Amino acid sequence: MANARHTPPLVFAFTILPFGAAVGYVSIAAPFWLDAQGVSLAAIGTISGIANAPHAFKFLWAPLVDLGGHRKRWFFATTALTAVALAVLAFLPDPGHHLVTYTVLAAIAQVAGTTSAAAADGLMALTTRDQDKGKAGGFRMAGNVGFTGVLGALALWVAKVSGSVPVAGMALAGVTLLALLPALRIQEMAAAAVTSGQGWLHDVGLKLGHVLLDVWRTITSRDGWTGLVICAVPVGAGALTNLFTAMASDYHASANVVAMVNGLGGGVVGALGALVGGVLADRMNRRLAYAFSGALTAGTALAMYFAPLDATTYTWGVLAYSFANGIAFATLAAFILEICGHGAGAATKYTTFIAVANLASGYVTTLDGWGSRMPGLGVRGSILADIALTSVGVVVLLAMVAVTRRRVASSSGPPPASGATGPALEP
Repeated sequence: MANARHTPPLVFAFTILPFGAAVGYVSIAAPFWLDAQGVSLAAIGTISGIANAPHAFKFLWAPLVDLGGHRKRWFFATTALTAVALAVLAFLPDPGHHLVTYTVLAAIAQVAGTTSAAAADGLMALTTRDQDKGKAGGFRMAGNVGFTGVLGALALWVAKVSGSVPVAGMALAGVTLLALLPALRIQEMAAAAVTSGQGWLHDVGLKLGHVLLDVWRTITSRDGWTGLVICAVPVGAGALTNLFTAMASDYHASANVVAMVNGLGGGVVGALGALVGGVLADRMNRRLAYAFSGALTAGTALAMYFAPLDATTYTWGVLAYSFANGIAFATLAAFILEICGHGAGAATKYTTFIAVANLASGYVTTLDGWGSRMPGLGVRGSILADIALTSVGVVVLLAMVAVTRRRVASSSGPPPASGATGPALEP
């Protein structure tokens, strides 16, 4: 690849903007506005869980993004779709009485945003120099954690200043489109032609079959299936981040406090946590690092559970939880990358594991919302549900570590390969 085709790592801090805008709107801004309209916390949790479900199923269409060498086109098209979906969502009149339509539009925004992110991730893998991949991944991770909070807060702030949710939606759509500017710097090389002489459809089938075989070999390996189990349980789901803005009234937190701790403050603290998690994952067993992040998340929620329901608790609680969630985000990504390696289906494998982890985030958000219905607990019920579910996830993770260690200890020969990409990973 010529030097002109190498993409500066900083570019990938901004290609995550569509994803951050979609998630920030649905997870931060929308719950606050719905709560103000009298929508129950349980209903908000259900809406958030359903709207975020596409993140768990993106592996179904991720292989399409990998085929044909058109990732940049996918990125531009889905970024534009994300912007349109957010604008339409903001202009929906009286969403409190049109919750089904609101949920569908929110889900469309998530489909577009997550597909945009998948395309950008593929471009990052292909167009950055080997010695820059760590920096590119670091910028991408910081952008993911940071922009979600910042853009969600931006929507809240614009709505407050302008007195109009539609204006806030248009502002967020405009910021989303800004991601197209740095993406112009990316030069994607055309994919090598593969011809079998039996038609283009047969050629596509061959490529897709090669990708899926690599994925199958990985997920059926020892490290693969235990990794899927770990992703499926709520170790680092961080589900309360999807409900914190809806809890603001219970803590008597003002709009300014909500915007600061869930937006700029939460984004910065979460990004710092991600950087700490990256260092931690390189200094110890990555699965145990992820378990530590889950224990820290549950411990933070436990402190909130026993603390007074006031704005001070809300401020330090949200920030501390965001920091722990940033560590979880980084350690999760680290152990998934360790499983996936390279191979024909590297991008699809990563998407599959992340999709399973996102499924956990979705169902825990819903269950946390239902926790508010516990008699006499209210918002504390949601926090208690999060503590219990995260703790169960950590226990399951440690059990998977024990399983892999027993298998390694009892094996008389070398462990089987992880997928088709190299030796198995030691737990």
